[in-house]
Amino acid sequence: MFMNRRIVLVCVASLILITAVAAPFVYPIWSELRRADLAETCGAAKSERRWNELQRLADRWTAWEPENGEAWMYRGQAASGRQDWEQALASFWQVPDSDPQVVPALIEVSKLAFTRLNNPLKGAAACERILQIDPRAAGARQQLIGFYAATLQREKLLRQIQQGVETQSEPREAYAYAFLLYTLRSKEGIDLNERWLKSSPDEELFLVASILQLPDPKTDSQEIDLFARTEAEVRTSLGPAKRERVNQLRERFPKNLELLAFQAEERFDAGDIDGVTALLLQAPTTAKQDSRFWRMKGWVHESHNEWDDAVAAYGEGLRRHPVDWTTMIRLAAVERRRNNRTEVERLTQLVDRAQEIRRKLRNLTAAESVNPTALIELADFFQDCGDTHMSQGLNRRLGRK
Repeated sequence: MFMNRRIVLVCVASLILITAVAAPFVYPIWSELRRADLAETCGAAKSERRWNELQRLADRWTAWEPENGEAWMYRGQAASGRQDWEQALASFWQVPDSDPQVVPALIEVSKLAFTRLNNPLKGAAACERILQIDPRAAGARQQLIGFYAATLQREKLLRQIQQGVETQSEPREAYAYAFLLYTLRSKEGIDLNERWLKSSPDEELFLVASILQLPDPKTDSQEIDLFARTEAEVRTSLGPAKRERVNQLRERFPKNLELLAFQAEERFDAGDIDGVTALLLQAPTTAKQDSRFWRMKGWVHESHNEWDDAVAAYGEGLRRHPVDWTTMIRLAAVERRRNNRTEVERLTQLVDRAQEIRRKLRNLTAAESVNPTALIELADFFQDCGDTHMSQGLNRRLGRK
């Protein structure tokens, strides 16, 4: 009896030892076989459009291997087949950045977010992830540039354009956006922000952009150009109702840079030195990257006959945005007071060229329709304004040396 028990214990111990030794070698083989079986059965269910079965299989797979991108792709495809768009987006988003299928998955996220789910913030996040993985992804770059232009996120817009030029993934309309950085205004932008507000009614980004892009119905036509008038022209056409809405939004979002800039430009147009100065003092530190605030600062110095300080401020603004013709106008006025005729003539010629380019761009029906003739003029203008980064990129696109 004792010997039998001893034999059993020895056998059990031996089995445990063999299992422990063999497990590291057996488990990977078993896992590979199970993975292959799941992939085959999921593929068959997908091909035959058996979406509920595919959902069950993919759920089982993702529970077992939560880092497996193929499993999440099947789960997203199953959800799409059942028209469960929220789950589809969530599943595609789970594909890890290290997975070979991550870019196709994120493209699906972007499509769903910008269309069926009306969730552009998630769509933009998907594009940003794509560009971190593949900086040359032209489609994601174009989508992101269009989104930043519509929502008036000017600093992000310019950064995306510059990175696109560096990686040769920029769309051709990027150069028009860069030229019109501070005068962007479009009917499409109004429509997009109004649509996005339906799903995110309290989103600051859409609330601000929808108001700042909106013309005054009493003085503006029902249809506005893609790249409508200068900021000064738009502000002078504003009725009290819109101006009040801007003020209300500023009270709600006191740190919003676009609202602050709008109010500062309005005070500038009215010649209100104290008003502009007070608003400049409220500007966040990020305003130092914005050429509009350097222009306002320069104008305050100019109004006090502080010519050197004014020139320095205007120069700082042009360093940040070399094609800002509105700053060139103010700088030319100061140089005229300093009897610098050569510089006045140079700046005046640049301003005249800028106005002509802007007039042509205003006649476009869409940003993407900017033609080669306008792009050639833009390339030369960027070059003559000292923005070699943009001019070289555009000349490369145009096939010019």
